Amino acid sequence: MIETLLANRLETVAANVYPDVAPMSYQTPCVVYQRIDTETINDLDGGSDQAFVTFQISISSPRILEAKILARNVRNSLRTWIDDDVEAVSWINEHSTVDNSTDVALHRVLLFFRFFCAE
Repeated sequence: MIETLLANRLETVAANVYPDVAPMSYQTPCVVYQRIDTETINDLDGGSDQAFVTFQISISSPRILEAKILARNVRNSLRTWIDDDVEAVSWINEHSTVDNSTDVALHRVLLFFRFFCAE
């Protein structure tokens, strides 16, 4: 469920949003999101439908400024996101790199977010 909510949220700031991995022919700039950790919550009654879910969000563009601006827009959108299914959001980390493994070098900004949400 959080994947659908996250995709919808990311699509408000980016035109090209993909789960897990970009397809073979993709448009830039793009955003790829991937769940990397889920910590379920147990309370006194046992299991809960809430969890801490961590995502890596990768922004890619052949232009560094475009990647950084899109990363800032994604970061700002997610940091303020709270609704019925997403109770809290924490921006964990960010770092930049260059991917030379593609035909055109891509500037990547990796964002890491942790969501407390219904699972």
